Amino acid sequence: MLLPSSTDHLVARRRLQAIWKPGIRLPAFDTKLGYWATKGHRESSTTFADDDYDYSEEDKKPSCDPSTCRPPNCSCFGALPDIPLDSRPQFVMVTFDDAMTVANVDTYKQIVRKGRFQKDVKVTFFVSHEYNDYTITQSFYSEGHEIAVHTISHESNTDLWRYGTPERWKRETVGMRTMLSTYAGIPKVELAGHRAPFLQTAGDVTFEVLKKEGFFYDSSMPSRNYMDPPIWPYTLDYGYSQDCQIEPCPNGRFEGLWEVPMVQYHRFSREGDFYCSMLDACTPQPVTASDTKDYLMKNFLRHYRSNKAPFPVFLHEAWLREKERLLGFMQFLEEILQKPDVFAVTVRDVVEYVRRPVPYQRFTERDRPEPRSCKKVETCSYKEPLRIMRSCSPCPEYYPWVGTPLGKIPPKDFPN
Repeated sequence: MLLPSSTDHLVARRRLQAIWKPGIRLPAFDTKLGYWATKGHRESSTTFADDDYDYSEEDKKPSCDPSTCRPPNCSCFGALPDIPLDSRPQFVMVTFDDAMTVANVDTYKQIVRKGRFQKDVKVTFFVSHEYNDYTITQSFYSEGHEIAVHTISHESNTDLWRYGTPERWKRETVGMRTMLSTYAGIPKVELAGHRAPFLQTAGDVTFEVLKKEGFFYDSSMPSRNYMDPPIWPYTLDYGYSQDCQIEPCPNGRFEGLWEVPMVQYHRFSREGDFYCSMLDACTPQPVTASDTKDYLMKNFLRHYRSNKAPFPVFLHEAWLREKERLLGFMQFLEEILQKPDVFAVTVRDVVEYVRRPVPYQRFTERDRPEPRSCKKVETCSYKEPLRIMRSCSPCPEYYPWVGTPLGKIPPKDFPN
């Protein structure tokens, strides 16, 4: 593993000093072990925690030793692929959250159409159940895109996620994985990723479920303090190491579970500088193609000109329904994909690369099991609740929901 150079971490620390709130201790870089020590910093949304934070639990965490924590199954926070920078690929991760429907499929098709760019674009879809068309999900999976879990209900009350029990998290995540496998015909082993609704986890509760139930990676945790240079994916063998933007964050250790950080975006504008975890959340929203492209490019170059940490393009399809914004988005992809070392790949492919890095000239997407074809599209109609669901498998007797992903019993606690 390569570790950030002394110049990298000194420059990053000077930048942090320029924006850090007085009274809050800066993270330190351990030059011997080669990672950032984050104790002393906790952040919820955009507000810093008080300086009387109890650091005792963090002080008990063992340090990650990069000589023993090595890929493919372990990677310290702050570690870099053991590939020279000029031979390291720059990955771009385009992800869309929520249900895949006839309302958003045309946008997806424009982005991933073969031959549209110099290199094909592969996308990760974090899918929730309500209104999802599983036949659309299956078609994108069969074309090489990744499907991941975004829970069944995507309940809008974030307290239900923050204070959710292990049983609730299991029913929402494992249940959604069951639905995607059953109704879209995707092998469960391919449903490896997770993103929490509204990026709200329950800390250790969520991650214990993900680890126990065999999820491969999570991508729910934003980072503002490790934007420049940005951080690469790492495992949670030695605990959660980045800044805590949305509490609670995990305190435990989850061996072999990867975290793909949501490195935040910086929106430069006349109104000021703004930060956001999802591309479509920064204000003011770009309204022209040139502004959209510029917004994306400035953030991309922060990755490309430093350590080439994977560049996140995390958003919701509705943001691209503005014609000018979609045009700028496409112009951005067209320009960067002309570079020989830039690839738009799935989140799973990024993690697999970190596990077994190679020079960009030798990079290829991973092999996947042959998908089952959707031989017959079933349109399932239900009266209680009033819903229509399109599926690649026979219609279940009852509408599938939390606690009954196979629709064998009537759904309970269904929102009106």
